[in-house]
Amino acid sequence: MPTIVAALVCLVVSGLDPFPAVAETAHWVPVAGQSLVSFDASFPPGDFSGFGRDLTGDFEADASDLGQGVTGYLSVQVKTITTGSDGRDKDMYKALSADRFPTIYFVIQTVEAPSFPLGVSEHNDTLLTIQGRLSIAGVERVKRFSGRVRFKQGRLWVRGESRFKMTDFGIKPPQHLLFRVKDEVGVGFDLLLERRP
Repeated sequence: MPTIVAALVCLVVSGLDPFPAVAETAHWVPVAGQSLVSFDASFPPGDFSGFGRDLTGDFEADASDLGQGVTGYLSVQVKTITTGSDGRDKDMYKALSADRFPTIYFVIQTVEAPSFPLGVSEHNDTLLTIQGRLSIAGVERVKRFSGRVRFKQGRLWVRGESRFKMTDFGIKPPQHLLFRVKDEVGVGFDLLLERRP
């Protein structure tokens, strides 16, 4: 018996999992053309939204037990985000200093759920609170997103949303057609992630 205990201790110390069949940590990446980030802005003449679909990212998680921890990042090129108006997009890129800081990225710090261990289901959403470092226009802030995840045809479907002020990132709300966009915006993501081979 001491020999078995000693062997398990050695495995843990060396970073190897003595029960590899239990933990199935895998890398998950956005499916091209089926994932997006978005924002909603309030504007006196009419509210508008923007969407970015050219995403890169990599997440590491055991979908059968999110309590094992989730790590990863998501990024989008600023100039791939569009609102449907060339003039408004130009004002947005200028406000976001897109030439100096071409990438917006989010790095996960923690993922919390009502109870762990908790796995992802195909029939019900698993609710999450996702906290991480969000970088916009060269300024990094810790932000929280309310999220949810479920399996969808063998892939992970992850959605989330948050609200914050542009001035949190040193961004002056852009002006368009003599009106200024309101400071607070809603930001969200809708990701379909496939397991990386």
